[in-house]
Amino acid sequence: MTIFKEIYDLLYNNDCVIVPEFGAFVLKSHSAYIKDDTFYPPRKVISFNAMLDENDGLLVKHISTSRNISYKKALKTINDETQSLKNELSADKKIKIDPLGYIELSSEGNLVFYPKESINFESNSFGLTSFSKQPILKSVKKDASFKTASTTTPVLRYAAIFIALIGFSYFGYFNYSNYLDNERIKNIAIAQDQILQNVQAATFNIGELPTINLKVTAPIENTNKIYFSVIAGSFRSKVNAEKHLNHLISKGFKASYTAINPRGLFRVAYARLDSRKKAYSLIAEIKENGEDAWLLIED
Repeated sequence: MTIFKEIYDLLYNNDCVIVPEFGAFVLKSHSAYIKDDTFYPPRKVISFNAMLDENDGLLVKHISTSRNISYKKALKTINDETQSLKNELSADKKIKIDPLGYIELSSEGNLVFYPKESINFESNSFGLTSFSKQPILKSVKKDASFKTASTTTPVLRYAAIFIALIGFSYFGYFNYSNYLDNERIKNIAIAQDQILQNVQAATFNIGELPTINLKVTAPIENTNKIYFSVIAGSFRSKVNAEKHLNHLISKGFKASYTAINPRGLFRVAYARLDSRKKAYSLIAEIKENGEDAWLLIED
């Protein structure tokens, strides 16, 4: 399986997937519309931004989990495949990156992406396809002497049924379109923030915190329980957070959730410990295995 198949899978739940040191595949939403009497459902299409190439951890962690390999090996797999692709690219030569589409190197040396037009990542449009309005054919009026009740009545009945079906179809379409537009207005700010911040499932390493020694003249009693949590990652999707939590538990960690952070992300911890020393010891052990972690103090 190539990394582009795994990027394809991630795009059904994420609006932006960054390939480290290569670029980002970003989804753009389009509302439903009618053109030349043909109805087109809402859709999300892929674009490519070579400027967004800083590793946010989403793709690397997904490959690490799906292939059951270390974080470091997953990152190397991505770098090897993208470097091989860059070596094959030449001016005006398209290379297929199945199932996303094609990519080529322009004469100016820029990467140009051509998405596969048949793909629609809009989950709300699942099962919907474009369709055309069929014209109503008018019957040719014949001599009145040849008209009978038995011939005209069925024609009128079928015409009335067909017109009613067309009316219901358009009524349903416009109501559905208005519903999608209202939902999209509510969520567009969240989607844009996700793309700009690149934090769909990022792990942030802030290193070790400095130790501050304070001298006090009397003991200070702290009645609040303090946890030293070793964080594995922060996720916007509860489903992705749950998958990573179960993955850590299967590897023997006492994994759990911490409090939701101010940005609304779900934090998953390798463990919540009762001392800073234990937390630093666990972080060192995790980093020796090529993974990443950081310390969060909860009081």
